[in-house]
Amino acid sequence: MNLIHDAVSLRQLKQILTSIPRRPLLPPLGTQPWKKAAANPILRRLMLPLNAIASRECTEPMPRLTDELYSHSHRTGNRLTFEKPYFERRRRLARAAIALLIHAGNRKMKERLQRSVIAKTRAIFEEESWALPAHVTPANGKAPREIDLFCAETANLMAEILDLFGAILPPSLTRAIRKRLREDIFDNYISCQGKFWFYQSSNNWNAVCHQGIVGAALSQEDDPERVAKILLHAREALPIFLGGFSADGGTPESPGYWEYGFGWFSVLNEQLETRTEGQLSLFEGDEKVAQIALFGARMSLLKGGLVNFSDCAGRKYLRPSLLSYLGERLHQEENRLLGLLNFTALAIGGIAVNDERCDLFYLTRLMLRAPRNVPKLTLFTRAAKKKSFDCFLPDLGVLVTRGTDKDGHRWEMAAKSGNNNEHHNHNDCGNYMVNIDGVRMVAEIGAPEYVQDFFDYAHRHKFLAARSLGHSLPVINGWEQASGPGHASSIIYHEMGRQRSKLLIDLTRCYPVRCGCREFIRTVEFHKQAGRIFIQDDFILSAPGKIEGALISLHPITIESNHADIAVEGLRLRISPEAGTQLDRVEIHPWRTHDGEDAVAYRLVVTPASPNRRTRVGVAITLDKKCS
Repeated sequence: MNLIHDAVSLRQLKQILTSIPRRPLLPPLGTQPWKKAAANPILRRLMLPLNAIASRECTEPMPRLTDELYSHSHRTGNRLTFEKPYFERRRRLARAAIALLIHAGNRKMKERLQRSVIAKTRAIFEEESWALPAHVTPANGKAPREIDLFCAETANLMAEILDLFGAILPPSLTRAIRKRLREDIFDNYISCQGKFWFYQSSNNWNAVCHQGIVGAALSQEDDPERVAKILLHAREALPIFLGGFSADGGTPESPGYWEYGFGWFSVLNEQLETRTEGQLSLFEGDEKVAQIALFGARMSLLKGGLVNFSDCAGRKYLRPSLLSYLGERLHQEENRLLGLLNFTALAIGGIAVNDERCDLFYLTRLMLRAPRNVPKLTLFTRAAKKKSFDCFLPDLGVLVTRGTDKDGHRWEMAAKSGNNNEHHNHNDCGNYMVNIDGVRMVAEIGAPEYVQDFFDYAHRHKFLAARSLGHSLPVINGWEQASGPGHASSIIYHEMGRQRSKLLIDLTRCYPVRCGCREFIRTVEFHKQAGRIFIQDDFILSAPGKIEGALISLHPITIESNHADIAVEGLRLRISPEAGTQLDRVEIHPWRTHDGEDAVAYRLVVTPASPNRRTRVGVAITLDKKCS
């Protein structure tokens, strides 16, 4: 029975939950799945650095969350100062927990890890407010009854700690955790009756918050009626989340937020099916869910690259545990293959133990789903190339196309249409990106540092990462694209062939009327075997004016007499102006990465040689054969 689509009553839900005794949703400490993980040769290698850190941290104090830190983001607009220790506390618990779960050392070390898990669990449980200060209203940054993304995640974390370590936790701590979950999470959610803002949201908040709330209830709540009421509320809210995806399964939030929102939705499905022994599901019989499940694979590129329009990292291996689960549960070969490919990359590169989200949620699924053996990366990369495919999502307005030139270089290009009122919006309709052999050549900046102003609509599009200036888009008579639902593009034509891919986009409405542009059509054309991309912009202006076309790279751009070059990792990308177009200059724009580090973007500006009412700006993108 699909909880969302099939008619189901409170009484029916209670009957299902009553008929099936509550049990741990993850295998407890000492059970066979963890013994199997401990014997996995891949995991033994991956665990070496994690074990060393977990051992050292047994005697180290947890980073403190002081009153000053809680209030810091409200006083300064800076989020990272609080969030770094907040997530580090959860990473430390995760390291201790996973080291204990697949522990293969002596008894003394096991006892140290047990004490470490208990102490770290207690420290996080006792946090006055689990929600991030950036997500709450009080100036002191504390709102114990507010459920945000990370309060919900912490609720699920506490529930999973009880599932995993119930046998060793002090009974008083277990009772206190379950009491807080019932009062501050379950009853709080039920009594609010959909008044939390995420309840009506179509973005990732809806799925993530519901996974934390519902998942924790499925794990820990003994009262079938309470769980049934929570499920009925979730039944009303989760279709709104799925409604945020286009009919073709796409999301403007990017593959990074697909992994987050839909990834947590998928875990909730697994929890629901486990708790009800398959009687209730969020996946069963839903064709749109099956399409959404493919989005991450469709937007994945070589070497962990992603089609990172919107707020998303340009390089990130999507969680192999999620991809493997989707491949198994939905019988999707694309996800199964990419999951194994990403496991392979992880086996070679190791776990990024200091990554913000290297927490228990990530590590448990990773360890439980890891294969015992992975093929050689070269063999798997060849298999992945054979399985890679061009993809056009007409409702989302994104084309992803791939090809191998005659010299064996692997080209990957993506272009988007869309509108300027999307979730995690950038004013970037018509933007495109180019990767060659996994190297980001023409780039989408993606997600910058998250500060308060970046999520303030009045300020967001002043940031380089979100404004048109930070994208490979023209400035028309000094005007960039404007924000809002009225500033939308439309696709005129698309083509995906063996030799050529092509996309024509009408971008006229994306710019404010006062810029004086009566028509703007962009043509993006990729000749696969030739290794050549044409970008052609055709304008009709109200009067002769100033057009500045642009190309963005994260690598230095140099202008020669009749071309510009981007040289990186043994490749030299050549940008040649078409007849009537001239290379003008290279601008260097500072910005701050998502991790809060200083960076620069290079903006190549091209202009028409003879400005007129009817104007064309065009460039050809190739590789310099001497460097290939």
